[in-house]
Amino acid sequence: MGKRKTVWPTDREIRLRFILFAVIDAASVQGVTAELLLPAHKLLRDSPTEAQLLGTLGEILATDEMHGFRFPLGSEAEELMRTLEKTVR
Repeated sequence: MGKRKTVWPTDREIRLRFILFAVIDAASVQGVTAELLLPAHKLLRDSPTEAQLLGTLGEILATDEMHGFRFPLGSEAEELMRTLEKTVR
C-alpha cells in the first residue's frame, strides 16, 4: 500500500477559516439563527474549499442581523475581505 500525501490548506484558506470563525462568533452575539450558524461551524471541522468558505461567509454577512458588520479598519481580516469583495465583483 502506498502512502497518501497530506494536502495542507493554503495560507489564504487558513485565513478564511479564522475569518469565518470570527464572523460566526459575532453573528451568534448579534442573534443570527442557529440554523445558519451550526452548518457554518460544522464546515470549519471539515476540509472546506475556498468557494465553500466564501459562500458561507456571504450567507452569514447577508443576514439582517449582520448589516453593517465590519472588521476593524486596517486589520488583516478587513484587508482580506476587501480583496475578496473585489474578486467576487
